[in-house]
Amino acid sequence: MDALAIAGRYYDAWIHRAGDMTDVPLAAGAGFTDADGYRAMARQAGAAVRRFGVRHQFATDDLVCSIIDWEMDPLPGTLTAAELLHIHDGRIVKGELIYDAEDLRRAMAGGTDLLRLLQRSHDATAALIEQITSGWAAPSACTGWTVRQAANHLTGGLLLITQVAEGQTLDPAEADAQRQADTDHLGTDPAAAFRAVTERSLAAFGKPEVMQRQFPFLTGPATGTTLASISPLESLIHGWDIAHGPGIEYRADPEIVETVRAYAQHGVGDEQRRAGLFAEPLPIPATADPFVALLTHLGRPA
Repeated sequence: MDALAIAGRYYDAWIHRAGDMTDVPLAAGAGFTDADGYRAMARQAGAAVRRFGVRHQFATDDLVCSIIDWEMDPLPGTLTAAELLHIHDGRIVKGELIYDAEDLRRAMAGGTDLLRLLQRSHDATAALIEQITSGWAAPSACTGWTVRQAANHLTGGLLLITQVAEGQTLDPAEADAQRQADTDHLGTDPAAAFRAVTERSLAAFGKPEVMQRQFPFLTGPATGTTLASISPLESLIHGWDIAHGPGIEYRADPEIVETVRAYAQHGVGDEQRRAGLFAEPLPIPATADPFVALLTHLGRPA
């Protein structure tokens, strides 16, 4: 098997098998100190890869150079790199990945930032809930739901995400949107009940290595960073839904909007819409601010 064919197996594992290198000939030493260890690392990394493609490829004897594009949680956008694979006696003996690491550095340092924004988002929604007195039965911006149902859905959804981050197995039936909306999560003190759930959420995501771990989720395996990114999206958007009913002015935090919008650009697509989690996107008005643009991307008329 020539060098290009061996490299083809390697990239096929990234593109089609989520980093499963079982059938890829890897050698120990000279860069791969432990072939089994590399395979384990690749499977873990592959679970976070959203898209992988080889743009160009060149080969000289036993050296294959590839220009690759990939998208990977928790990074927004596309990363481009050059990768050199050194192949000897039919096995890959060394790999060198050359790229601008600034986006990766920011993402790896961003777990604390995400946790901080998660707390701000939860605090803002709790403060909103505290303002509601007699408007619980009013229609929310969630079609067919009252303000209380929307708040129940939000609180229950955040609780489910938290339980997943804690290592519990999610029962898909529990994730039914209407079921959560009809379950009383708020009790006699809605703001206190909501804060209790969000404090538990922050404790779960604040544990070491949770952001980097992989968890089973509704639409497939998800990293802790992905789950933590879904949480402020839920809090921000459903906060807007809830405020609509009693006519409370809703001032979306620009930094939270920016973070949620960056996640939603790649985290909310056809798969999530087919699963019924989001509606089809609406046209974005030319004068839309970032929050309105986010709402329309999520299929909500602003």
